[in-house]
Amino acid sequence: MSNESCTLVPLGLCPASPIQLHPDGKICILGRSPGASLRLDSQLISRQHASLHFQNGRWSITDLASRHGTTLNGIPLEARQPMPLRSGDRIGLNPWTLRFDMGSNEGATLIQSAVTDSGGKVVVMAPSKERSEAQNQLDLLITSSVLIYAAATEVEMVTEVAKVCVQGTRCERALIIRFLGTDGRLEIVGEWPAGSVSKRPVSRTLLSGAAKGKPVRLSEDVSFGSAQSIVGTGVNSAVCIPIMIDSAIEAYLYLDQFEENVNYDNVLSFSQAIGRWTGLALMKLQRYELESRQRELLEELAAARQVQERMMGATSGNTGDVVWAMCSIPGQVVAGDIFGVHRSPIQTGATVFLGDVSGKGLGPGLLMAAITAHLEAQLSAGVPAEKAIGDLSNFVVSRATSGQFATFTMAEVDAVAREINFFDAGHGYYCVVDRMGHTKPIAVESGIPIGVIEDFLYATTTIPLAQGDRLVLFSDGLAEQRNDEGEMLGSQRVAAALIGSRSCEEDVARLWELLKEFAKNLKYADDVTIASLMLAADIGL
Repeated sequence: MSNESCTLVPLGLCPASPIQLHPDGKICILGRSPGASLRLDSQLISRQHASLHFQNGRWSITDLASRHGTTLNGIPLEARQPMPLRSGDRIGLNPWTLRFDMGSNEGATLIQSAVTDSGGKVVVMAPSKERSEAQNQLDLLITSSVLIYAAATEVEMVTEVAKVCVQGTRCERALIIRFLGTDGRLEIVGEWPAGSVSKRPVSRTLLSGAAKGKPVRLSEDVSFGSAQSIVGTGVNSAVCIPIMIDSAIEAYLYLDQFEENVNYDNVLSFSQAIGRWTGLALMKLQRYELESRQRELLEELAAARQVQERMMGATSGNTGDVVWAMCSIPGQVVAGDIFGVHRSPIQTGATVFLGDVSGKGLGPGLLMAAITAHLEAQLSAGVPAEKAIGDLSNFVVSRATSGQFATFTMAEVDAVAREINFFDAGHGYYCVVDRMGHTKPIAVESGIPIGVIEDFLYATTTIPLAQGDRLVLFSDGLAEQRNDEGEMLGSQRVAAALIGSRSCEEDVARLWELLKEFAKNLKYADDVTIASLMLAADIGL
């Protein structure tokens, strides 16, 4: 099993079971649909609510434009925008929460919970009408709130919270606790006094009671006295306050007393106020964390985009008696589109290629650059296109990471013979347009994408070029773009948009306008590359 495998662990009252995911290229769908990888049966959950995917060495989560949204560590995610995941992240799908666990939990302090306190009675607490010591607690709350909210790290913040709780409630110990799963494992996030967590266990019964979203306390009644319980360990009383971010429980504020009884009315009012303030401070820290991740991702994408733009070169030209025009339109995530025109060193004509590397981000961008450089070197050495595409596939097989490949199409244009040797490696998006702007069907024998199988032989399809014919190529980002109703643009709309077009530049401009009109205000889901080429001798016909 890969060390990049992960587990989704349902927390609290979530009715699902843990699910293990492996980096095998499959997308994990979370939702209400019977076919979802993790099915959550609630009307608040969309049929396809969110997805998890492993790409370029990391896991990410994407909200699939769900009705009620998805949160990461309490922060709402933007629809259809992938967000990198880290071990310990909490994924919120109202009303439930899942923990993303890479399986190590290193750095977390695990504590023992008492399993023999079933004789205890969990009592839901309500605020008292009288507030003893209210002014002192208010002063402490105001003084400490600045320190809590200004904390730069979660550990610094929750330690201050625990300290303030001991001062304001006169309890002897304060802990901030999270559940690590449904098996009773607990994580101590903060404590005061330092080292107190190792002296006595905490009440799992009390934590389970607070998991319903209300503050609870552990009391002792007649039946409680004869039971083996946490009180037998020296704890005289205990209180647990859920710390909320929006409507989800983020952690628990746990207070207990060993020597004297506690005035629960005073404890409840003050600790609830601290709990609410802690939730706000945690939300702020987590928002900063997500913004930092987003900045890192955008920086990677900007670098990948620069690589892509430089490798694609000019947007028009005349190479080897072949005239061409192209445009590359970035999607919301750089996906590694490939385009190039190479003059033949042995005959009049040129070789034109267009492709799309699987995945998104810097990794596919770099693979795109490597593919382009390798192919350019092969063609410059006079390697025929038929052999060059096979060698290119072997190059990707031997060097790309598992699951990386590229759909690819290549056209070797012979300007004298007026024909094209055409190769398709799982791409499928192309057409011939005559000089009146009507598309002509071409039958091409398609092969598998490059980088999948070593020594695969790609078939050659010879396409004759009548006077004025143009070959139009485009990436799947054009044909597979969806509109706000979920419809795919498709090849038929592409063919209709080209009717009446008379030049390479007009072909490209028309398809770009088609894309903008079809998608309207939606961001492009993928990079889009459009190219058109013809023989220079046919210009003006």
